[in-house]
Amino acid sequence: MTDTGFDFDVVVIGSGFGGSVMTCRLAEKGYRVCLLERGRRYGMFEFPRRMDEVRRRLFWDPEDGKFGFMQFHSYYQSDTFSVAASGLGGGSLIYANVLMRMPADFFAGWPGGITRETLDPFYDRALEMLEASPYPFTPDNPYYYDTPKTAAMQRASAEIGDAPDAMGPHRFRLPHLAVRFEGDFPGQQGVNRQGVTQSRCTKCGECDLGCNIHAKNTLDLNYLARASDPDLLGPGGVAAEIRTESLVQEIIPLAGGGYEVFYAHPRQLADRRRVTAERVVLSAGTIGSTAMLLKMRKYGRLNNLSSMLGKRWCGNGDLEGMVFRTDDQLLPTKGPVITCALEYRFQDYPDGFPHGLYIQDAGIPAFVAWYAVGRLPSPSVFLPSLRFGARMLARFFQVRITRRFRREINIGDDIAAMIDKDDYLRRFLILLGMGRDRSTGTVELSPDDQPVIRWRMEASKLHYDRVRREMRKIARAVGGKFVDNPLTWFDKVIAVHPLGGCVMAETEQEGVVDVDGQVFGHPGLYVVDASILPTSTGPNPSLTIAAMAERIAERFPEKNR
Repeated sequence: MTDTGFDFDVVVIGSGFGGSVMTCRLAEKGYRVCLLERGRRYGMFEFPRRMDEVRRRLFWDPEDGKFGFMQFHSYYQSDTFSVAASGLGGGSLIYANVLMRMPADFFAGWPGGITRETLDPFYDRALEMLEASPYPFTPDNPYYYDTPKTAAMQRASAEIGDAPDAMGPHRFRLPHLAVRFEGDFPGQQGVNRQGVTQSRCTKCGECDLGCNIHAKNTLDLNYLARASDPDLLGPGGVAAEIRTESLVQEIIPLAGGGYEVFYAHPRQLADRRRVTAERVVLSAGTIGSTAMLLKMRKYGRLNNLSSMLGKRWCGNGDLEGMVFRTDDQLLPTKGPVITCALEYRFQDYPDGFPHGLYIQDAGIPAFVAWYAVGRLPSPSVFLPSLRFGARMLARFFQVRITRRFRREINIGDDIAAMIDKDDYLRRFLILLGMGRDRSTGTVELSPDDQPVIRWRMEASKLHYDRVRREMRKIARAVGGKFVDNPLTWFDKVIAVHPLGGCVMAETEQEGVVDVDGQVFGHPGLYVVDASILPTSTGPNPSLTIAAMAERIAERFPEKNR
């Protein structure tokens, strides 16, 4: 217990791009920090890959006894699915590594005078900590230059024209990726700036399923590694205490100030534990943080929360599309999940809300391709398999009758002919679209306290129409056929970038937290994650979340040493 009577100065809940940054920077400032993360820590080669492991250890669904690192929600009352992470490092374990800054005009309407100019120093700071760099797609780097899907996107960008409603020419970009490309050969191990061993990227495409060789610069390998190492924190720093498999159940204000936090092991919920702190930082993600505050209000733990809680949710315009039968083999199993982006700026919505969008390539892991081909076998394999069986029978009887071989003994070519053909996957490309949709959704609680998103596509129809239009142009440029994500036939999208629910604002009538992340009506309680962003970001939001956390941490009250 500290000299203030609390167990810690700060308890941080969640270890994504908000929680990890806050934990590290507050530890550097000398705060005694305790980080609580519901998932486990993943070391090298600890992410599941074998079939039985994937079945048991990939998904997070405690009600059914699953405690993996990916959580999927389907909302029948909404036009969206959502994806969340569970594990030390939060969303960085399963995102596609892309780190892009918001365009300056997209900050219009943000509170507290926050602009692109305001955040640029914090963008720089986050990129440095994450050791990010663009995909080295250059002729002088033949290993990474041999990525057909990147080359195809670059060629398509040069061929397609711009729409009449475009505000300027689109751009092909190689955005910063949180991936280690340093080394003399694929898989070569080295030490990052925080002293953690990582490997050089092998282009395996497993970024979204947990990088087993730690080529991905996840938050546990940089921010959290620094936060927990007293030798890295410098004079005055205090190493943070990290507690994994700690599912927070309640946040309760104490009579004299500060908070008590109750948590338990996800497998032993009855064994509740308690920790106290002067301040609490809630960083459980858009859905997790919003749901936690909704529960605390429902059960009378936090009674002064803004009526805006749960409002202004959006999915950052996520839309997936597919391109089949491309002219060239694009080999989607070759490369990181995302390597490049096409950036577009269009005329505003009718009410003046700025609009732009991004379309990125997407790959798939080789083992997923094997699974897909096996589940959807090619008809062309049927006859070779019959011929092979017939030849084997003929040779058997030939030997039995004549006692000698008259045909070749080496049958490798025959066996190879039986392997399912994957031409349709080699000429296949996934397109990931995102951009400026409208924050018209809400997060509510079901009777059994599960978060439910209510959101409809109508208000953002302009965005989705433009994304589909531009995806079709890319498909034509690569000689393929565009197919919309089948979910959209039912007006469903997969939101991998959920934002809002606890938005920041100048007053509690307009939002849930102030521009420093502090919850209106509850001094010492903060929310720092994607839920506080008041609008869609346009590009992938991870870097903006980290930059906002860097800004809030810098403005956090100085620790009295």
